[in-house]
Amino acid sequence: MIDLEKKEKPWNRIEEVAGILLLAFLLTILSYQIILRFIFENSNSWSEELARYLFVWFVYLTASFAIFRWAHIRIEALANIWPEMIRKYVAYLGAFIFLAYSAIVCVYGAKYTMALFATGQVSMGMRIPMWTMYAAIPVSHGAWAVRLVQRLYFTIRYPEEYTLL
Repeated sequence: MIDLEKKEKPWNRIEEVAGILLLAFLLTILSYQIILRFIFENSNSWSEELARYLFVWFVYLTASFAIFRWAHIRIEALANIWPEMIRKYVAYLGAFIFLAYSAIVCVYGAKYTMALFATGQVSMGMRIPMWTMYAAIPVSHGAWAVRLVQRLYFTIRYPEEYTLL
């Protein structure tokens, strides 16, 4: 039995550490904003904007880890309506559609991010380049595509141990 987590440990650690750091920083910023608002009756604009950007990066990057563990939300009822013999193939079809979606969004997200980079557009509150926010789209969808390829590989190579269902 091959241990998927051990085989991909360096990549897993990057995703885990990035997710933990982003979440910790996000919670710190939100706590700071709550303390300012309710204790000091004051507020600032940058903390809400930064929290929003951190949340987007956190969700997109940790979705890659969920795909790796095959723990993301799926519509299983659609696979279950098929006879037992073809459910596996419906699951493969769904995974390949998801892979195509991830690759397409990665490519077009990269093009859009590069266009934003060229314009020099910055955010309203923090004045940070907007391309840094939108870069979450191609980076995360590229990671999703890599994770889907990994999962498909292990499912095809070790069908008794890994499944798409």
